[in-house]
Amino acid sequence: MYLHVMSASSIHDDVTGRCTAGRLLRAARRITREYDDALRPVGLTVTQFGLLNSVGRYEPDSISELADLLALDRTTLSRNLKPLEKAGLIFRGEESEGRRRRLLLTTLGVRRLEEAYPLWQDVQNRTETRLGEEGLGHLKAGLRALL
Repeated sequence: MYLHVMSASSIHDDVTGRCTAGRLLRAARRITREYDDALRPVGLTVTQFGLLNSVGRYEPDSISELADLLALDRTTLSRNLKPLEKAGLIFRGEESEGRRRRLLLTTLGVRRLEEAYPLWQDVQNRTETRLGEEGLGHLKAGLRALL
C-alpha cells in the first residue's frame, strides 16, 4: 500500500473545497443567525422555537423520547429545555412509570409560539425565495439522503 503524501497547502485546499461537514456547519451558522435575528423580538432563538414546536406537536413522554425524535444528545436537549421551563413556556409533568415525565407546552408557551410564527414565516419565505424552487428541491433531496 502506498501513501499519497500531500503538502499542507494541498490538504487545506482539498478540505476547504470539499468538506461536507464544514460547508454544512458554515451554512447552518449563517442561516441560524438570520432566524435568531428574526425571532429576537419575541425573545426566542430558532433552536428554542423549534423545541417549542416539537414539544407542542409530539407531546413527548420524556426528554429521551424528544432527544430521539430530534437526533439530539439527551444532555444537550436538557440544557436547551431549561430556559424554556424557567420562562414558563414548557412544563414537565409528574413522574410516571419508568421515571418518565411528559413534556407539554404551557398556555404561555403556545402564545409565544403563535407570536413567533409570523416572524419565522417571514425568514422562512425569504430563505426559500433565495434558494429558488430548484435549489429548495435539491436541498430537500440532499438532506433526505444525509438524514
